[in-house]
Amino acid sequence: MGRDTGREGEVDLLLPFVDGLGQGVLLFLIASGLTLVYGVMRVLNFSHGGFFMLGAYVTFTLARGHALPAVMLVGVVVLAGMATAAAGALTERLLFRRLYPLPEISSLLGTFALLLIFEGIGRLLWGIAPLSQPQSPAFLGLIRLGPVAIPSYDLFLYAVGILVVVGLEWLVEKTEFGRMVRATAADRATAALLGIDVNAVFLAMFCLGIFLAGIGGGLVAPLVGLTPDLAVSFIIQSFAVVIVGGLGSIRGTLLAALLFGLLNAYLVALRPGLADFSLYIGMGLILLFRPQGLMGRSGSLGELAK
Repeated sequence: MGRDTGREGEVDLLLPFVDGLGQGVLLFLIASGLTLVYGVMRVLNFSHGGFFMLGAYVTFTLARGHALPAVMLVGVVVLAGMATAAAGALTERLLFRRLYPLPEISSLLGTFALLLIFEGIGRLLWGIAPLSQPQSPAFLGLIRLGPVAIPSYDLFLYAVGILVVVGLEWLVEKTEFGRMVRATAADRATAALLGIDVNAVFLAMFCLGIFLAGIGGGLVAPLVGLTPDLAVSFIIQSFAVVIVGGLGSIRGTLLAALLFGLLNAYLVALRPGLADFSLYIGMGLILLFRPQGLMGRSGSLGELAK
């Protein structure tokens, strides 16, 4: 009996870990685009949540509310990310280029106004009633790893998260385009003197960040009820992740997202009354000891240029 109780206790502690990793990966996918945009352009893009909401709704629209095979669901999510990136390219040309020279508080107010516009568009096109995107049958099962049964969709999210982290690190650190990105992030005036098309770099990185927001929205679509409020609720969490991770730091964003996901999952399991405050508890504890964020002085796009 003692062995069974110990094994059961071990499983009880592992289950929140598995759930927290899944939450953390989703947070990273949403927040990674936000930190990319800030790292290169120094723009606090509050409208990022609107693009995330758009990705979720476009996924629902393309799937027509039907449960799709896994391959088709992945294709739909990628298409939703591309459609969201196209909307991002349009707003970058029409709005964000006017915000780049302005103080950060001006860009924050401007992008918050754009967030409200996106929320209004969501209400007009899809209404305020919650919409539900059924999960793909391929992701409804459980896969047992040792003593823990992990939802197959969580494993899929882990794989997507790893792919995004590796892809971004490779793009920023190992490619010619990445060198231009780092140079632009470090000093856009000097980069322009060196012959780098700063506007093209801004557009490309902005579209990449919005693409990741759209992908995040598409991946969240089967997990939550879709309402226009998604635009606001997830951007708050994303900003918390980016601030705690260190503004402009991809690795810090990943670490902060995983920590927030794990903290929330363990509080839900062990102290449910505190679970709603997990975001504020995590921010308070980490920023108390690391005001600059977990990786605020290293790992950011600007630092990588040096």
